[in-house]
Amino acid sequence: MAFPGRRIVAIFAVLAAAWFVVSPAVASPADNSVDRLIVKFRDDAKAPRRALPAKERIRMLAAEGNVALSPVREMALGAHVVALDRRTTLSEAHTIARSVAAHPDVEYAEPDRRMVAQLLPNDPSLNQQPYLANTAAAISAFGAWDISTGRSSVIVAVVDTGYRPHAGISGRFLPGYDFVSETASSNDGDARDADALDPGDWVTTADINGPLRGEGCSVSNSSWHGTLVSSLIAANGNDGAWTAGIDWGAMILPVRVLGKCGGLFSDILDGIAWAAGLSVPGAPANPHPAHVINMSLGDSDVGACSQHTQSVIDAALAHGMTRSIVVAAGNESDDAINHSPANCAGVISVAATSNTGNKASYSNSGASVTISAPGGDSRIGQPSDLIFALGNSGTTVPVSDDAERVQGTSLSAPMVTGVVSLMLSVAPNLTASQVRSILTSSAKAFPPGSSCIAIGCGAGIVNAQGAVAAARSLIAPVNYQGLWWASPAMSESGWGINLAQQGDVIFATWFSYDATGKAWWLTMTASKLSEGVYRGTLYRTNGAPFYAFVPPPGYAAVGTGTLSFTTATSGTFSYQVNDGINVATQTKPIELQTFGPVPTCVWGIQSDLTKATNFEDLWWAAPSGTESGWGVNLTEQGTTLFATWFTYDANHDPLWLSATASQTGVRTYQGTLYLTNGPPFSAVPFDPAMVRRTPVGSASFSFDDGNTGTFAYTVDLGDGINRASQSKSITRQVFTSPGTLCQ
Repeated sequence: MAFPGRRIVAIFAVLAAAWFVVSPAVASPADNSVDRLIVKFRDDAKAPRRALPAKERIRMLAAEGNVALSPVREMALGAHVVALDRRTTLSEAHTIARSVAAHPDVEYAEPDRRMVAQLLPNDPSLNQQPYLANTAAAISAFGAWDISTGRSSVIVAVVDTGYRPHAGISGRFLPGYDFVSETASSNDGDARDADALDPGDWVTTADINGPLRGEGCSVSNSSWHGTLVSSLIAANGNDGAWTAGIDWGAMILPVRVLGKCGGLFSDILDGIAWAAGLSVPGAPANPHPAHVINMSLGDSDVGACSQHTQSVIDAALAHGMTRSIVVAAGNESDDAINHSPANCAGVISVAATSNTGNKASYSNSGASVTISAPGGDSRIGQPSDLIFALGNSGTTVPVSDDAERVQGTSLSAPMVTGVVSLMLSVAPNLTASQVRSILTSSAKAFPPGSSCIAIGCGAGIVNAQGAVAAARSLIAPVNYQGLWWASPAMSESGWGINLAQQGDVIFATWFSYDATGKAWWLTMTASKLSEGVYRGTLYRTNGAPFYAFVPPPGYAAVGTGTLSFTTATSGTFSYQVNDGINVATQTKPIELQTFGPVPTCVWGIQSDLTKATNFEDLWWAAPSGTESGWGVNLTEQGTTLFATWFTYDANHDPLWLSATASQTGVRTYQGTLYLTNGPPFSAVPFDPAMVRRTPVGSASFSFDDGNTGTFAYTVDLGDGINRASQSKSITRQVFTSPGTLCQ
């Protein structure tokens, strides 16, 4: 709420009164569904129903929460298995459990979910892919799959020889483009076109003596190189066929730049540009710009990264869609700094390691390498130390689907590419710098004695599980915590609603005025129904007066409320209230109230709340729970705290006071306390000119750390009864561990 020269607002709530259960949702057979909770009742001296039998406590819990609960059995350590009246989704069960846990008689509650063995794909050739395992020298793909198996919205460009359709990668290729400009090399009878299929890149003596004379080729069979690379990134997993790729959802954009005797730099650079969504003369616009570009290719000759190569790479990353260009470090057993494009700035250069974590005998290395991944090493003499990839059985033209054991940094690069695409499946807004930072900071250390330690093979061996987990942790859902009021700003100045959000639960304290114009507040624990929609029961709370408070308070359900958000700073508040003469059904547009720099609030980023530097949160008496029933919401923007104190007057009726407290020292704030009266909450229109505020005292807040403080106040409402000078220790109220921090 706001007054002349200041913008202010307020809220708090009694979580004991405000736990809410969402409406039924039917779980389909495919859902990870739940029909039971594990509930642990409080057993401390202050537990209100400690002496009652568990069955009676469950019955009362169900009645007060308007949800069917029945006892199943007691567990070890005093917890109880409690049945719901229906099977529901795991997400909804978590919501119900959080609501149950908010009751003062409950220590904790959680879904009684099933645990299963760690995801293990059923692909028959999986035993030939030990490099995917959760072992020291492997990439921990199994661990990553427990977090994500990929999303089709992620696009990976494989800039290579094109692709062959293969049953093991079926449904995963997007229409690509063929940038091979010379017909002698293209082997498909034409130059550039929209057909990225790989016709084969075999080289004969006739080729060497004819159109490819002087190109440095040697006689060779078709490599099916682009298909091998694509399969490592994206072979269908857990489908009972062939192998498992690293990302089972990402789509492959084949960009053909290599043919017989390799490919021209000009073709390759156009291929990179097109893959990234840049314009290439003569080629159509790319409708599917790539988030990740894999380049398992390089220049065996010694040379620096050319200016144009660097320009194209820079432009590709700057265009906005591509977050990573992953490049094989090369197979010359040389310093990677000597070989392009692995030595270009901005790329992720990948060296190859063996199954023991040593540098593969052929791999380039050195300070320019970003990271390593298994690439196989035939010198070890074990088939298990080669990379098993999907290709074609044809030695010249394509014949049939096949798989083969291969080695090279060409296989190491797509392992890193697959990890990056998994990262983007859980955190699609990662920047290029974040991708690089996560890859290197989460990498596995080289095993003791590894040759990579001395030679230099980058930050370590790529760690899919660690990288995907780290990526997920960076992306926080929208948090609506803060002080909200009617929209447009100032249109109904005088009432407001403070939101404290922890996880999928919003604790709301709505401060307004009753039918007589007296300051009046209601609370609501609103659970998430869908994206941006939260609903709960509205409670009126009555308790002992602020100057002689003794818990517990009494509370009564008086209606329902729904918060619907269209953006992080705008939404609507709909409510139905039926409390004696206080009756209304209304919907109000609301927006986040701003009176200074607005902090960003995130749930779950810090378990140690003492480290917080911003005090915006819902606070109550310390130790937690000792005076449940009153509290103070703090909104901190810049050097100002807006405080709303929710408590009770001498008649045990709801009373809220507010203060705009300015910073007066390190972690100290001080301001005048105001009592406010105004139009009834149900008034249409609500006239802010009728709001009256009266100074009734002072308030100060001082904090020892981010989770420990003192609220001192002097109050005199002028009636000779409601007055006091007191000091209360306060702490943050955490109802969904570990709490929310704003910064």
